[in-house]
Amino acid sequence: MIKLVAATGFLFALIPSVSAHRYFFGLTEISANKNTQAIEIVHQYTLHDVQQVLKKRLGKTFRLGEQGSEQHIRDWITEKFQLVNLQGNKVEPNWVGFEADYQKIWVYQEIPKRDNLCGWDVSNTLLMDSFSAQVNTINVVDDHGNRSLILTIKNTSDTITCQQEIKE
Repeated sequence: MIKLVAATGFLFALIPSVSAHRYFFGLTEISANKNTQAIEIVHQYTLHDVQQVLKKRLGKTFRLGEQGSEQHIRDWITEKFQLVNLQGNKVEPNWVGFEADYQKIWVYQEIPKRDNLCGWDVSNTLLMDSFSAQVNTINVVDDHGNRSLILTIKNTSDTITCQQEIKE
């Protein structure tokens, strides 16, 4: 009997917790593609969190693959993730698409004409209206180096800075 209880406890320990977790984070990478001259944007989030937020937003259960689900994701991303260039103009990335597995969702966008990202403002409030502990990290990779912006509910936007050349 003790072996049965121990084995059952061990099996439950192996089952990943999908419905509850303690950390709320998202990752966005903004990178300059030297081959296509485009700026590529990839957002990565926990699928369960995205589904929960879209359920709340739509007032009904949200499932990937249902009619209109991609448009709902697109509208949500467009509203919550924004870029503003040096001239103060909002830059709307083109929608490329998304993919998901049982844990994560990846959303792809791009800006076809490669511009210098230095001085651009970025705002990312994805999931912050539902999870006050949400942290959105934005990694920027381009000709001016690699750097990260950390956004929270207290700091939902920041400016992309560029590294200065080191003079010898």
